[in-house]
Amino acid sequence: MKNTKKIITIIVGKRSNLSLNLHKRINDSVVVSSSELIDSLEQLMKFRKNRINVIFNNFQPSKNLNSFIDPDRYIELSISLTVKVLMFLIHNRLEINQVIYTSSCSVYGNSTKREGYLGLEPIGIPSSLKYLNENFLREICHNHKINLKVARIFNMFGGIDNFSVISRIINCYKNKIPLNVNNHGKSLRDYIHINDVVNIYQKIIDDPSIKFETIDIGSGNSKSLFTILNHLSFHGYNIDTKNSQSNEVNFSQADVSNAKKVVDVSTFIDVKDFLLDELKNVDGKNNN
Repeated sequence: MKNTKKIITIIVGKRSNLSLNLHKRINDSVVVSSSELIDSLEQLMKFRKNRINVIFNNFQPSKNLNSFIDPDRYIELSISLTVKVLMFLIHNRLEINQVIYTSSCSVYGNSTKREGYLGLEPIGIPSSLKYLNENFLREICHNHKINLKVARIFNMFGGIDNFSVISRIINCYKNKIPLNVNNHGKSLRDYIHINDVVNIYQKIIDDPSIKFETIDIGSGNSKSLFTILNHLSFHGYNIDTKNSQSNEVNFSQADVSNAKKVVDVSTFIDVKDFLLDELKNVDGKNNN
């Protein structure tokens, strides 16, 4: 007999750029505040008559990733809440259709190689907590036969982004201030627009039969900040820079083999084209 229950997608993490964009796109979705869930999980009981998709976007806010003033709160937002929400749904027998956990390419750490990833070597507390969250969810979902997708997102830009280096380039051009660059901008990174990320999530939500547990969400191409800034300069947009030395991963690029099963990756928004359009808009506003 066909299950006729209405499917609701619960997005955990209200302030997230990704959460807001997913909510706009995914029908019958609700965004739930991490802080409100920490205070009480009982609000989730209103979905007991539905089948549920859960997207976990909860984590320490980007601007506070390296702030450990309140370590209990950090752990609560990053790991404890994820497990508590899932176990609450399981113990109260709410019907879970599938779970998507928003992880990060940072879990690869220094294992990144041009030939492909050789393993996981998370560096620092944020990426280590992401990796731990992945393992918690895998164990729980495996034990309870829940469909899980782990989405490792690479360098996302667009939307209400005010954290990425791409947003900082736009801000520096707009305000005529220097851009802080690590190691002369030579490290290679994979950039993906938030609309393309949302497209992948929506496809996964619409078709839970898609067969993989982990997906890299990136363009499958890597660019250095040095190359991006040169491209902008070639088109007349010069960004002053200040260089500093930093210990960082030299190469990071998504394996898009699973993404290709979901969407046409050749249609992804190119970060260079995006920046040119954004800087043209800045000039247009300044000239009005």
